Amino acid sequence: MMPARLSMPAAKAGVAVCLLLAAGGACAHSAARGAGDFYAGALHALTALEHVLPFLAFGILAGQQGRKAEPLLLVFCLALAAGATVALWTPPLPYFGLLNIFSAILFGGLVAAAWPLPMAFCYGIAAVFGLSHGFANGASMIEQTKPYLYIPGVALAGLAVTDYGLIATEYLLRRKAGWIHIAVRVAGSWISAIGILVLATSGAAILNT
Repeated sequence: MMPARLSMPAAKAGVAVCLLLAAGGACAHSAARGAGDFYAGALHALTALEHVLPFLAFGILAGQQGRKAEPLLLVFCLALAAGATVALWTPPLPYFGLLNIFSAILFGGLVAAAWPLPMAFCYGIAAVFGLSHGFANGASMIEQTKPYLYIPGVALAGLAVTDYGLIATEYLLRRKAGWIHIAVRVAGSWISAIGILVLATSGAAILNT
């Protein structure tokens, strides 16, 4: 059991992350102002925790599956680009925000469970949630945005975060210390718990935006 002196800071950190996840899109993405369209696309994904946390969790999940899962990152990256491209011709869909929060719950839960997963299932979730996150990022493009720069920025940002999660996880899991495996699973449970809290507190508001 976690000591009492550690549990309170941990709880406060979790609440802080939840508030950041629930923040409005304009605040979350203000870092892209004045940047070129490529960097605006990358920053739009990297400065929004509703994207970064699922990206990181998916990378960790791929790392748990071993080297056979490395191609998953490319599938996820291509799906991000495809989803952002679809957003050019499709009006914003509010339920995509809920779907992306659910991806944090799912990926985090699978990391916590640490099950060996069928590769067909992994490719499926990589494609589905890559499309949903790509669409959500692409929906933020304005008329002046150059899609041929913005979309690669989104896709490469996703690839960078998932790749970081995979490399770090593979490295850590090769260590002999048993606590490392537990720590990785705990990280997944935290991501899943944050997603559940955001879904419970902000789900209706997201649908109404």
